Amino acid sequence: MALVVGKNMLTRSFARIFADIDLDDEIFVNEQIKFVGEQLSKIANALEQFIEDKTPHLYGEVILTEVEIFDDDFLCSAFDFLVGCKFEAKAFLAKNMKHRKIWPKKFSQG
Repeated sequence: MALVVGKNMLTRSFARIFADIDLDDEIFVNEQIKFVGEQLSKIANALEQFIEDKTPHLYGEVILTEVEIFDDDFLCSAFDFLVGCKFEAKAFLAKNMKHRKIWPKKFSQG
């Protein structure tokens, strides 16, 4: 059996039937894309919750440190820095009050 299209001829030995076409790879790639999309969505939601839920709490905790040698402007700058650095903010919130009062001193030294 041969299939002729224009000047091209396809014989059975080179032909592929529908069952020979590997659709599993395409399905696997689509599943991976869907999985990555779901994970990115979870990350975005987590970041939104951190920003929305923790920012007022973080502000209150930074201002509560009330280290005598620092004025409100400095503490607001420290807060702005922590909002921009998620990991620093988490570390700050995890510390007890004694260690939180040490943090602004280290922050002021750069």
